[in-house]
This record gives sequence, C-alpha cells and structure tokens, in this order.
Amino acid sequence: MFQYVMSKETYIKLDPLQTREMIEKLSSHMDIIFEPEKTVGMVYAPPFYDGYNYVELTRHDIHPPITRRFIMGNGGNVTPLNWTNEPIYRLNKTAPIKLNDQTSPDYVRFFFTHVRGSHGRFLIIDTVDDIDWREEPAPSGRKALGKMIAPVQLKEKLTDGTMVYTVSIVFKDSLFAASAHLKPDGNIVLSDEELLVEDIPVADDLFGQ
Repeated sequence: MFQYVMSKETYIKLDPLQTREMIEKLSSHMDIIFEPEKTVGMVYAPPFYDGYNYVELTRHDIHPPITRRFIMGNGGNVTPLNWTNEPIYRLNKTAPIKLNDQTSPDYVRFFFTHVRGSHGRFLIIDTVDDIDWREEPAPSGRKALGKMIAPVQLKEKLTDGTMVYTVSIVFKDSLFAASAHLKPDGNIVLSDEELLVEDIPVADDLFGQ
C-alpha cells in the first residue's frame, strides 16, 4: 500500500464524478480497466513540481487492491509511475524539479515510495508509527525501535549542490540507517547503509500490480 506520502501530504479524495472524469483522462495510460464506481481517486500537489498533481487510483474490490499512480500537469501531460526511476528522472528535466530546503525532504520520501529495486523497496520512515506492522510489537520493542529511527534530516551540502540526508529505511524485515545523496537534478544515491535491527514484524511489501 501507499505509505509515507499519504500520511504526510494534504490529499484530496475525489468525489464519484471527479473520479470518473479522472479515469477518462488517464484511460489511455492504463493497462487495466478502472470502473468509476469501484475506484477511489486521490490527488495532491507535490511541492517539488510546480503546476503538477499526483494522482492515485485504487480498486479496493480486488485483493490485493490494484493501484495506478501518475503525475499530471495542468496542461494535461501525463507521466505514469512504474516503480522505476526513469519516469521520475525524465519528469525532473521537463517539469522542471524544484529542490530546496523545504521541498527536498518530501522529494526524497516520494522517490523511494515510487521506486523499487530487484529485491524490493526501500521504505523511508520518520517514526515508528510509519511502519506497516504484520503484528504489533510489544511496547518495549516498539519503544526500542522508536529510539533508533530518525526523520529525514539534512546532514550536509556539498560544493556541487548535492544535499546529503540521513534517512531511516525499512527494507524487507530489517531497519537501516543510511545517507541519501540528492543531486540538484533530482538523482538520488544511497550510501553508508547501516543495519540496525533484523526480523522486525513488518507486513509484506505487497501492492497492486
């Protein structure tokens, strides 16, 4: 399921008519049929893309729910998100991306929410409450994990404009600390990964295909 950005950004839930209109606009970019009466539509305006909206369409009548995600410009141009960095990096050039001290943390979270590697996703978390638990841990375990987790925070700025952020990451069933190197063009590289704890009871990283 969509996790971090959903809990941190101001989302607007589309009403049934708006959902139907959105499906019509995006239908040529989708590989499956979304029936308006069975679809939930959500929209928000990413602060790092002026004049663009993030659109999420989900069918909850199917298990697991099927979701498709897009970035839509005010001019009608559409960028489907496909779990790779390619559409994001392409959009960064054309939007263009706007990165500063205020927007960059949101972009880091957005990027890792929508890009996955061959072995899964690196889920950025800011607090223990951001973890999608398979089973709720004991209070003592939850408290101990909470002390290990730090929110996305600027560590340093390099001479080439790269901003280095410290991040907390859940990957599979493990918690890591790492550094995210964010280039001025929006490219991101992780480094200095440090395993903090293994075998935490997180839910499987399942999402609509």
